[in-house]
Parts: sequence; structure tokens; C-alpha cells
Amino acid sequence: MVSAFPEVVESHGLNAEDAEKLWNWVLRRQGLAGDTKLPSVVEVAEVALGLHAARLPSPFATVLARASTPDVAMDLFTPASRSTVMTVRCMRKTLHTLPLSLAQAAHGATVHFRERDALRMAVNAGLDARTLSRVTESIADLLGRDGALFHRDVETRLVGGCTTTAAVRVALKLAWERGQLAYVNETTGWNREHRKFALTGMLYPELDMAMDRAQATAQLVEVYFDRYGPASLRDAMWWSGLSRSAITGAMSSSDQTWAAVRTPWADVPLYMHQWRFDEFRTTSAADHHTGLNFLAHEDVALKAYFETRRRYLGGLAPRRAFNQIGEVLPTILFEGQVVGTWTWNTVTKAIACDVVRGAVPPFVRADVGRRARHLSEALRRGWAPVSARRQAFSAVL
Repeated sequence: MVSAFPEVVESHGLNAEDAEKLWNWVLRRQGLAGDTKLPSVVEVAEVALGLHAARLPSPFATVLARASTPDVAMDLFTPASRSTVMTVRCMRKTLHTLPLSLAQAAHGATVHFRERDALRMAVNAGLDARTLSRVTESIADLLGRDGALFHRDVETRLVGGCTTTAAVRVALKLAWERGQLAYVNETTGWNREHRKFALTGMLYPELDMAMDRAQATAQLVEVYFDRYGPASLRDAMWWSGLSRSAITGAMSSSDQTWAAVRTPWADVPLYMHQWRFDEFRTTSAADHHTGLNFLAHEDVALKAYFETRRRYLGGLAPRRAFNQIGEVLPTILFEGQVVGTWTWNTVTKAIACDVVRGAVPPFVRADVGRRARHLSEALRRGWAPVSARRQAFSAVL
């Protein structure tokens, strides 16, 4: 039987000051400090445990926040960078762009949810297993011959005779959810998407998209607590979409030793790797500051938590950082605390800031304006003209 709580080797209690130091140290390790910025997309995706990609601007802005220069974010649109990361539907059934080794783990730990949904669609569409197998084979033959294609091009070439549009769409979705097909976004700007599908084995021959579920879950949970610990079990459940028993089972089977940490953020124990806590105890005062950061819509640094959002909200109401459907707004952080939000104006091609009154000292307000201008320039650079024909998304995907 899986224990309701992971076994810990040490327990620690932190006051508000020390908890804030620990939180800022976690953010620094993700590239969210002036002296910890990162030189490549894959390194950002590695330390952040993926780039949330359900909204078009999110990957670009997430990389900008952590990159040494804006050029790094522009690399998102290059074949070289695309070959090092993969966009998959995984945690909470949402798109994340991950380094390949993490992509296969995130896929393997969550595929059962998505496969179940796709099979239900097949039943609702009246499609039997034989039909799905036949159409899936036709899709694989087509993509193997012609390379990556838009889904409408796949439909155009395959629909006819006894092959319906519904059959092609459901087969595409099922093959994608199972990892047989890969998502390819060939856009040249963060505001557009050119979604194509290709054979995963051709694009990423080294990937193991049939990774054992228990092994994948163990890797995903271990990396989550490495990047985002201390976190509560409910935080991990929220972020991953996995059950409590799946998470505690993965923690119990891990080779890692666990520390329990009590903080003012929640009235429950939080967990992190013991060696990470030991590392934190050796840090200097300079390692406890992150300064000013502009985070993306649905930024992973904030999306990773649910029960312990007080770590960055403090006394602010959730509406200051979340919209009505629970998405994290593009936020401004100062020393790890939400002090405002920012929005992109598509007409002026510039961002506007809404800073909480009294949340930052005057000298930081001036820096907010300067950083906002730099961010606007970087976003304009990555903005693609919208005059070209935009490929429509299929409702089924």
C-alpha cells in the first residue's frame, strides 16, 4: 500500500524571512535573476521544467524572462532550436514545450488520460478499432512520404470513399496523443501558429514515447520537486494532473531522500530533496534576491503551485495575478512577490503596466518603466505580420 505521506529524513521550520529567501533562491535557479540568465532555449526549458505553450505568447515571453539576450527567444523559431525541444500535451492536458528527455517522461506519465479522451471521441463518432487502425496507417504512410503537413492537408488527401473527415480527425488526435505523431510549429513569430504533424520517429528518432508509465511518473515527480520544491502534495497534484497516490508512490520509490519544510505559505508540510535544502543552507545573502522580473502569461514559475500561492501573492487577492478561469496573468515580480501585471497592446505594439499602489519603492518604479520598454522592443522583434493566410485549428485538436 502506498503511504499517504512520503518518508522524510529531516523536518525544517522556516519563518517568513527565511521562507522568502528560499523562494527567491528557487527562482534564481530558473534564470530569474540578473546573474543567472541562460544562453539557450533548451536550457531555459530544462530548468523551468518546460515552457507552458497553451497560449501563443507564453513560450516566447517565458524564454525572454530567463534568457541572457532577446536573441535566445528568437531561436524558438529556428530548426536548430526546435530539434532540441518538443511540444506535447501532458500536464493537466495542456501544451508544454520540453527538452526531449523530459518530454518523453511528461508524455508517458500522462498519456493514459489523453488516450482515454481520444478513444471516447472515437466511440462517440461511431468509429471502430479496425477503421482507426486503417486510417492511422494511411496517415503514417502519408507523413512518412511527404513529411510534416497541416491537418487540413492530411484530410484533403485522405478523405474519400470509406474514409470520412471524422475518421481522419479522430485518428490524427489519437496518434498524436499516443506519441506516434509530433506537433511541429513552423511559425516565425510568437503571435501566430503554423501547426503541422509529423512522424515522431522521423523527427526525434532517439525518443522513447512508449516509456513505462511508472518510470515516467517517477522521473516527472522527481524533477518537479527538484525544480519547484518545497511544494505541497496538492501543489504537485495541481501542476501535474496526477493523483495523490501516483505522486506519493513516485516519491516513495525514488532514490532521493526527502525533507519536509514548514513555511507560512500553507498549514501543511512541503517537500523538497534533502540535498537541495542542504544546498540552500550554504547560500550567501546574494543568492536570496531576484530583483525585477516580467513573467509570461501562464508562466511556469507561478503555475507550478496552487496550495502555496502565498509564496508570491503575499496578502494580494488572487484576482491580481489570475483571470476568471484560473490562468496566471502576465505578472511583474519584485523579489519574488507579485507587484503588478502587464498587457500587450496589439495596436501600439507596446506593453502597459499596472503596478499595485505602494508595492514597490520609487526607484523600482523607474526600473519598471525601463524594463517595460526593453520587453516591448523584444516582443515587437518576435511579432510576425498577420497578413499571410493563417492556418485554422481543428476543433477536434
